[in-house]
Amino acid sequence: MNIETTIFILRLLAGLSLAGFLLTLFSVIWRNLNQLERSAAPASSEHGYLIREGANQTSGAERWALRPIVTLGRAGSNAIVVNDDFASAEHARILLEREKWWLEDRQSRNGTRLNDDQIKRRTILADGDVIGIGSYRYRIHIHP
Repeated sequence: MNIETTIFILRLLAGLSLAGFLLTLFSVIWRNLNQLERSAAPASSEHGYLIREGANQTSGAERWALRPIVTLGRAGSNAIVVNDDFASAEHARILLEREKWWLEDRQSRNGTRLNDDQIKRRTILADGDVIGIGSYRYRIHIHP
């Protein structure tokens, strides 16, 4: 084996090692960001909260604190998991932007409703609005 072949193989191995390191680093960062997004902050409801309507009140209402980004969908990676066959894995998102709360459909198959009207684009939310995903209804309570 000549020197040029050896150098080529070493460069190739170094490049593959760097790519593997960067992929691992990206994976760890992505996982940590998803965990931060999912982590519930029950004591911190400074923005308000979202409550599931129609939940059995005797067993305690399902309630989630509003954070700057709240994802809703069937996948376990969402902040609010919607166990409904008509919910997409990543169905909708509520976000705080420029001091306003917005609801957006994430290109779900069955759509997202706001006060029983299907939304077509990002829509501003108001206190008391009801978000519908499949058979689930969530009322938003926004603190001023």
